Amino acid sequence: METVTKNYRKALSQIIRRKAVGPKGSRSLEREDLDVIIPALESDDVPLTTKAVFITAVIIQQKNQLEKDLLEAWKHWKDTIPETLSAFFFNNHNSGFPRVLKKVLNSQDLSANEASSAITYLLDDKIPDYQKGVLLIGQRLKRETFLENKTFLRTFREAIGIQEVDVPLLVDLADPYDGYQRYPIYTPFVAALLASIGFPTYCHGLSEVAPKHGDTIHKVLELAGKNPHKKSAAVAKDIENESVGWGYIDQRECFPTLHKQLGLRDKIVKRTFLATLEKLLQPLRTSTGANYMVAGYVHSHYRQELANLLEPQKSLDKVFVVKGMEGSTQIDFRKDSKPVLVHDGNREIQEIRAVDIAYSQDNWDQQDSLAEYVLKTGTAALQGDHNTAREILVHQVSQLISGFEPIEVTGARRKVINAIESGRALQHWQSGCL
Repeated sequence: METVTKNYRKALSQIIRRKAVGPKGSRSLEREDLDVIIPALESDDVPLTTKAVFITAVIIQQKNQLEKDLLEAWKHWKDTIPETLSAFFFNNHNSGFPRVLKKVLNSQDLSANEASSAITYLLDDKIPDYQKGVLLIGQRLKRETFLENKTFLRTFREAIGIQEVDVPLLVDLADPYDGYQRYPIYTPFVAALLASIGFPTYCHGLSEVAPKHGDTIHKVLELAGKNPHKKSAAVAKDIENESVGWGYIDQRECFPTLHKQLGLRDKIVKRTFLATLEKLLQPLRTSTGANYMVAGYVHSHYRQELANLLEPQKSLDKVFVVKGMEGSTQIDFRKDSKPVLVHDGNREIQEIRAVDIAYSQDNWDQQDSLAEYVLKTGTAALQGDHNTAREILVHQVSQLISGFEPIEVTGARRKVINAIESGRALQHWQSGCL
């Protein structure tokens, strides 16, 4: 029975993956899908949130006749879906979170006040997960407006615990929390390298999160025997210590109310706006100096969207928005890119040329653990090995330095190579996150 239940849950998740794509690209249900849908919706072992996500996708997306018939049947066959979901989806709601969610289900955009209250509800333990799932998948399907995203971000930034760091400059490497699966991303080594050159730096994230469940900074640090669970105050002290100068803060420590939603995110199946916004919350900040952030994107339209979201943040002096590998802060060295530097109300489009770094995608694809590979090759690079990791690190850090400061890339490159060859970078790596 357990195997059958798991199969229904997995099969329903597969249907959600092709149905809950967005305004374009969604695939309609077929009659044979009912062999999965009906027993899955009736099963007590398939999470209520996953059922709600599926129903939301059918309600919001363009419907074929089968889906129209199915939706009509749900309105009357209360035994087909749980009574809780029947009461929620097919009754009128005039107040609270259900009223906000009804607008989302009708593909209507939220006002600033509604968007702010939606995040408050999302972080509230008393709100049932299935309603939170409707918000997250519903926003994905109708597409968030800029006002909604801006308000979501503001409300999250107001809710997160902020730790002050007493340094003249602080760099925030804002990598996606869901990690990487295709490319080795060397962010913790970048942080140590920047610190060794006089740029106090931190990174942040999670151990892993759905739906990607990729390798993460957290996993690299654990494999290195470091402590990714340090409290915010302890991380701040490390960064303030010139012999360390870098650190990592986990969401579990700096934003526990959002961290509690990890289980929810697994039941939603698809990626939501949390993946875009959680990396931009800036949990560590300096009030005595300048705050810099590096944020990555994959698809070209996100360059302007990230710039638009981050430009009005008063706690950010400069933001470097880069085309990163798997959306990380690691600049894609294989192709030319045009990052944008946002500062003082201005935007400067910069140019980064592709560099000839020898690498093997087949080798990366064959790794059992990219986190282990990053640790091994990143450490070797700081120890003096002229490997691919070293070339990636030199390119990455020199571009960040020249992006933020008035220094030519060639001069920045010399600084980076000197930090590696002198052993300073390795020293900073070894002393951080202990």
